[in-house]
Amino acid sequence: MSRIYKRDNSPYWWYSTGDYPARIRKSTKVKDRKVALRLQEKWDQELALRNAGLEIPTIEIYKPYLLYVNEIMANKKKGWATRIKSALNEFIRINPGITNKHMTAFFMQEYFHKRRIMGRSPKTIKEEHKIIHNWCLWMMAMGYLNNNPMANLIRPTVIQVKPRQAFTRDEVYTAIDNARMDKDKVFWSILYKTGLRSSDACTLENSDLNGSLICKTQTKTGNPVVIPLHKDLQTMDIINVMHPGSVGRSRERLKEILPQGDLHSFRHSFASHLEEFGATRWDTKCLLGHKANDVTAQYVKINVNRLSKYIDQL
Repeated sequence: MSRIYKRDNSPYWWYSTGDYPARIRKSTKVKDRKVALRLQEKWDQELALRNAGLEIPTIEIYKPYLLYVNEIMANKKKGWATRIKSALNEFIRINPGITNKHMTAFFMQEYFHKRRIMGRSPKTIKEEHKIIHNWCLWMMAMGYLNNNPMANLIRPTVIQVKPRQAFTRDEVYTAIDNARMDKDKVFWSILYKTGLRSSDACTLENSDLNGSLICKTQTKTGNPVVIPLHKDLQTMDIINVMHPGSVGRSRERLKEILPQGDLHSFRHSFASHLEEFGATRWDTKCLLGHKANDVTAQYVKINVNRLSKYIDQL
C-alpha cells in the first residue's frame, strides 16, 4: 500500500510503498498535493506492471511519431492531416530525444505551459491538446503507453473574440508601402491580391502557376481554387517568398503598422473589395475556395476574364 506524505525538512510531497527492506521511498519533486496524488497513481501502476512482468519497454517517442504521422497522412484529408503533422512536429522539436517514459500528465502539463509562454493562442493550444490526446490514444492501442497522460488535463477555454475586420484600401497600401522587409511587401501583396490563406500563400510553387492563373489545392480544406493572377503579381517572384516558420514574425511586423491588423484580414479585404467593384457573392465564394453547392457548380462556369477585371482593380 503506497502513500504520500510531507517531511519536516522538505517542501515537497514524498512517496512511499512497500515494507522494509524492499521499501521504495522518493520525492515527488512537487508541492501541489493533487499533482502528487497523480504521480502516486502513476507510480503504483508502473510498479504493478513491473511486478507482473508486463512493463512496456522504453522507446524513443520519435518512432511512434513517424508511424502515426505516416498513417494520418495516408488516411486523413490533406488539410487536417497537415495540421496534425505540424502540431506533432512542434512537440518533437521542443522535446528532442524523449521516451515513452517521459509521457506523464505532469510532463504534458509543463509542455502546454511552455506553449502559452511562447505566445500560442488558446485556440491553437486547444487544437494541439486534441491532436496529442488522439496520438496518445493511438500509442496506447499500439502498446507504446500504459495510459493516456492527456486523459485528465483540462483543455484551455477559447474566449470568443471580435471577428476579424477587412482593411480599407488605404490601410492595405499603407501596410504594403511601409513594410520594413521586401519579403513582407511581396507576401502581403500576395495575400491581398489573391485572397489566399497565409498557409497557402507561403507555399506557392511553380506547379501552382498556369499562365496567368493560380491553380492550387488549399492546405486547410483540400478544396481547389483557380485565381486570376493580378497584373502586379505577374512581375514579382511569388514562389516560396515566405518560409512557413516566419509567418508569425510577419504578422507581428504587420501589427507594428496596423495594430488592429491580422494577416487573415487581407483575405477579408480581398473578398470585400471585390464585391465593392461588382463581383457577385458566387464569384468571391469560388475565388476563396469555399465549398460551393454541388448542383449549382454543374451549371455555373467561372468567367476568368471577367474576374480578372475585378481583381486588377485591387
